[in-house]
Amino acid sequence: MDDLDEYQNRRKAAESRRRKLSDERKANPVRKGSRWKTFLIRSSIVSAILLVLAVIGAIAVFNIFTAKYEKLAETYNLEDINNLDHPCIIFDRNGKEIGRIYDENRSYVTYDKIAPCMIDALVAQEDKTFWTHSGYDPIGILRAAKEALAAGGAANQGASTITQQLARNAYDLERRTQALGGSRYERKMVEIFLAMRIEEKYSKRQIMEFYLNRIYFGNGFYGIRSAALGYFGKEPADLTVCEAASIAALIKNPENYNPIHNLPLNKKWRNDVMDRMQRLGYLTLEEAENLKRTELVISPRPIRRQTSHLHSLVQQQALSIFVDPKRGDEILKSAGIKIYTTIDKEMQDAAVAALEKQLTSIEARPDYKHAKFADPQTPERPAHDYLDGAVYAVDNKTGATLVYVAGRSFERANYDFIESGRRPVGTSLLPFLYLCAFDQGYTPCSRLVDDALDNRLAGIGGAEGILGEWGLEVTKGRYKDSVTVRQALADSRIAAATRLGVALSASPKVGSKPFINTLSSVGITPPLRNPGSTEACPMYYPRVYLGTEPMSLKQMVLAYTVFPNGGSRPAEPFIITKITDSNGTILWERPNSKKDRLISSVTPCSAYRIHSILKEAANSAATSRVLSFMPKPFKGAVKSGTNYDFADTTLFAYDSAFTCGMWIGYLNNHSAIYPSAFASDVCSPVMGAVFKAANGRLGGADIVPPSDTEAVEICRASGLRATEHCYKSTMHGCSSGYDMLTYREYFPKGDTSLAYCGMHGIATASLGDFIEFGRGSQTSSTRVLPILPILPKGSALQGEDPYSCITELSPRYKNEEDVAQYRDEVAEENVLPTAAMTNDGNEEEDHATMLIPSPSPMENLPIIPLEI
Repeated sequence: MDDLDEYQNRRKAAESRRRKLSDERKANPVRKGSRWKTFLIRSSIVSAILLVLAVIGAIAVFNIFTAKYEKLAETYNLEDINNLDHPCIIFDRNGKEIGRIYDENRSYVTYDKIAPCMIDALVAQEDKTFWTHSGYDPIGILRAAKEALAAGGAANQGASTITQQLARNAYDLERRTQALGGSRYERKMVEIFLAMRIEEKYSKRQIMEFYLNRIYFGNGFYGIRSAALGYFGKEPADLTVCEAASIAALIKNPENYNPIHNLPLNKKWRNDVMDRMQRLGYLTLEEAENLKRTELVISPRPIRRQTSHLHSLVQQQALSIFVDPKRGDEILKSAGIKIYTTIDKEMQDAAVAALEKQLTSIEARPDYKHAKFADPQTPERPAHDYLDGAVYAVDNKTGATLVYVAGRSFERANYDFIESGRRPVGTSLLPFLYLCAFDQGYTPCSRLVDDALDNRLAGIGGAEGILGEWGLEVTKGRYKDSVTVRQALADSRIAAATRLGVALSASPKVGSKPFINTLSSVGITPPLRNPGSTEACPMYYPRVYLGTEPMSLKQMVLAYTVFPNGGSRPAEPFIITKITDSNGTILWERPNSKKDRLISSVTPCSAYRIHSILKEAANSAATSRVLSFMPKPFKGAVKSGTNYDFADTTLFAYDSAFTCGMWIGYLNNHSAIYPSAFASDVCSPVMGAVFKAANGRLGGADIVPPSDTEAVEICRASGLRATEHCYKSTMHGCSSGYDMLTYREYFPKGDTSLAYCGMHGIATASLGDFIEFGRGSQTSSTRVLPILPILPKGSALQGEDPYSCITELSPRYKNEEDVAQYRDEVAEENVLPTAAMTNDGNEEEDHATMLIPSPSPMENLPIIPLEI
């Protein structure tokens, strides 16, 4: 029972509690869903705590992950951000700096000299938040990431701010990241941290100035000034909105959007830039629409870097040294690359200064009637119409280039007269004609007719009349009737050289092959042969022997080295010896190879014969003028070269150490520089400056006869070997004496072909006395070439007579009787024909090479005493 009571009491107590709780709920009602709210609140609090912990963890992980990139970004010196050029430094043979190679065509301009519309166009195109962000654009990065995910991981939208682009370009981050094996995204991380540092150090205006002066705008234009002038011929401050938008559009794709090469595509993207400017409020809708209909006018006026032909050549050769051109380009773009050359700075500077001074002096002459370098440049003015020049010098033994001045101004015209130019060299080609003659049996004692010659034989200028004597380089020249080979070359006698050239090409089987072989042996590319002739039997108009055809200055200089080198020449010239990085580590060095050897071109005796003639020609008018500018004592030799029209002048000089050649004339003008512009007058001051700059530093020893050559005394009267009887008696005051009538000539050792003089005593036999002279024989040493002189009937020249050919005739041939007397001495078949005959027997009106057979021996030839 008690148990039941206890049970009922418990039930009553529980029921009482339920009623009490129900009453409390009724008295204090609660909103529906409070449990869920409580749950959500509690969950949010927990989630927030977890999120904060996650963020803190992510930041910690991010910091750990990016620490190396931030640290790498801190290694860059912000002071170098505006170092725009990383030039290669060029040194001469003695380690002296002679120039720098800049890779980029750029000219700096400050922020206040840039049109505001250019700034607006750039911001609209590249970075609309530029004025507010701190170096990077988080929204832009997220947008680019979204686009990359949508494109399957391929980045198709840029997110780099202007500051990031500046950091990337200023410090070459792409190349450096690749070198470290990093990815594109790793480079982006470094770029962002570096951009943040840049923003902290520099103002927005400074960053914009740095960027606009560095960025590439296509067509070789770096920086806003180069682009503004290159595309529109304007300074950056003068750009219009259309022009600014056109330039801003180039940044995305500089080459494809280039307005010079693809104007329609550039216009399309220009209009897109103006739409962006309108959306940002830089333009109204009406302004943008009107400007988009405006045509774009291109007016290029690009700037040029101050450089030279030498710098351009060194850069080209440095690039060609490396097998992979791209690798060579990358190496040359590295900061601090050093290129060591063979150039001699003192000689190079002297040549540049002297050439400019001489050209300016010529232009100041009262009788100079052509365009001058300093004349204003107008659209109507022909290109490169001014007087120009080139100077080139090489080491005789190695071919190392010592002087390289390939034109007057690289900025005005980058045409290279040394590498690319071929100009008439005039009478400076004559030594090689006489080299050929020596190889064909002539000697310096051989005699040539020196008298008036019909110009139809030589074909100079396509005119009739008497062939001029411009080689003497005097205004009043005289024929000497008969001269030795030595005299003919020393005086550059035109008629005598023409007769010699005709005789050397007289064989119908080989034609001018001997002369061509001589040119080839010394490294000169032969001129084009006459139409119809063959390689085995090339034929040329005789004017070719007088240097009227274009030749290479570089080849001519190398060819002249055979005279001081005893018949040998360098295989090829070179200019770079080694390339190092900024620390001196050798990247490339010229190897010793077969190319460094000397090539045997002609016999040592023949080479020394030419040298002795050029050396002893100091008494000639031309040589004496040149020598007056050379250092004293000068132990080498010189040879001037005047062309028949006085439009091209050359001069070559050498000593035992080096050979130098130069040219002054016109690229596109074939009229005389000035009346009677002789090479010895035009070129001598420049050549003298080069040799004076080298005097005492490069050697200059005597050039001695080679071992295969011996000196022989020659009688001046007979031209034969002298005897003890070759003298004349003279009176010295009250007493008589004797003067030897001899001079020294050079022959191969053991050569006995020249007989002894019989004029002053009893002649002795020589090998020549036992040789039968006949057609084709070329062993006679004292013969006269059988080409008849031309006695003019009257003046056949049109215009002036610059050579005084009509008034200064030979003292021997004054009338027809004199010529008839000479004709009797020559075979009938040697009479100068009035028209050339072709192979089929028909007459040919055009100029032709005359085939003159070798003469039969002449007896009782009158000997005329000649001075040497």
